[in-house]
Parts: sequence; C-alpha cells; structure tokens
Amino acid sequence: MIEPSFLLVDAGSTRLKWATARSRGKISVAGEIATRQATASRISALAREYPRHRLVLASVVPKVIPPFRSAFAGRIHVVSGTSPALGLRFDYPRPAEIGADRLAIAVAAQADGPGSAIAIACGTATAFTVLDAKGRLCGGVIAPGLQTQLASLLAATAQLPETKLGPVRRSLARSSQEAIRAGVVLNFQGGAKEILARLLAELPSKPRPRLLLTGGNASLLAPIFGSGVKLRPLLVFEGLRIIGIRAFSDRP
Repeated sequence: MIEPSFLLVDAGSTRLKWATARSRGKISVAGEIATRQATASRISALAREYPRHRLVLASVVPKVIPPFRSAFAGRIHVVSGTSPALGLRFDYPRPAEIGADRLAIAVAAQADGPGSAIAIACGTATAFTVLDAKGRLCGGVIAPGLQTQLASLLAATAQLPETKLGPVRRSLARSSQEAIRAGVVLNFQGGAKEILARLLAELPSKPRPRLLLTGGNASLLAPIFGSGVKLRPLLVFEGLRIIGIRAFSDRP
C-alpha cells in the first residue's frame, strides 16, 4: 500500500502557510504567502503544484475555504469542530466556535501525552488552548498578538516611529524606538505570564499541565515560562497531519 502524501495548510488571519508530510517522518514547511494573496488562481496553482497530495485545511478565514474546496475537489478535508477526524473530546459548550488552528493544536497536544496541557500559539493572536486532566478541550484565552499590539499602538498615535520588535535589553529606554520595543514586548510577556498563572490556578495542581509553545513569537515567551515549556514550532502542522491520517483512512 502506498503511503499517502499530505498538503497541510494553515490559513491564518495574516499569513497562509503550507507544509508537506507523509503519515510518518519529517514535516517539511514548503511556503507561505499573505492570506490576502490567496486568490482562487493562486490556490488553483497550488493544487497543480501538488496534484497527488491530500489537502488538510485549517482556516480562520472563511472566504478562502470555497476556492480550496474547488481546487482540491475529492481530496480535501476542512477542519472544523464537528469533524470526527479530530478524535477530541470536549468539555466546551459550542465546539463549532473554536478556530480550526486551535483545534489542530489541541489534537497535537493530545497526541503529545496524557493528561492536562496548555498550548500557547503566538501569532496574530496569542491563543491559549487548554486540555483538562481527562484530555478534553475545555477552553482557553485569546489575547492580542505581539505584532497586533504594535500595529494598534502605531495606528492610534501620530508621531511614534516604526519599530522592529525583539528581545528587550533594558526597560529604561533611551529612544522612542527603544521605549516602544520595551513597552510592547514587556506587555506581551507580562500579559502572557499572568494569563498562564490564572489558567494554572483553575486547573488541578498535580500533575502540572504540559506547556507547549508555538508560533512566530514563541521565542520571546519561552524564557519567562522556564525550563518546563516545550517549543514546538510545527504544532499546527503536527495536528493537521494527525487529522489527515484519520480523515483519509478509508480512502485508497
């Protein structure tokens, strides 16, 4: 039996990323574009580039789903809270409301090990997705992401300069750019730390939940969470592959 090939697509609010994988082995990140560039013609070109791959799509942008369905007809699975391929249990009132990327992350977190877990995705939003001691997706928190905070600050002020974000060397800033960098990054780190502390307080203390960190700005949070956190940059793709294996298990 030929092992299937998967095209894993994570369509976020600002960036659309894709990777390829088989049922086992390495996940290879293959490309990304701005989500606004995901036109029907661009998606059709992607389908021609991967004519034999089975597509697993996690999209938080509804308008890109129909062109993907059309271009990949007969070989697509769209992740949603009602999909049996998730293999998840929920302690959550309306699972259909949960974003597809967070569902994929929850699937990967569940596969990482038994018991409770908190997965933190650092993208346009900083999303905390929580599994309880029984492995059920039970809730989480969604906060503004690092770049979102910066964009909001610059959009609301007239004279602040464009600033590149990164690690803060000192909080006593000596220029406007340093002041913006310190304020935005420290606010991002402090907010995430406070959210995590409150989530931990609402979960059973033993055993301590596993902490998984993913997304483009994860490296700025890892130091404040200590040695117990696992950096998993491909966590969404890991979950999409698991979902794909289940969704296409009955197809030759």
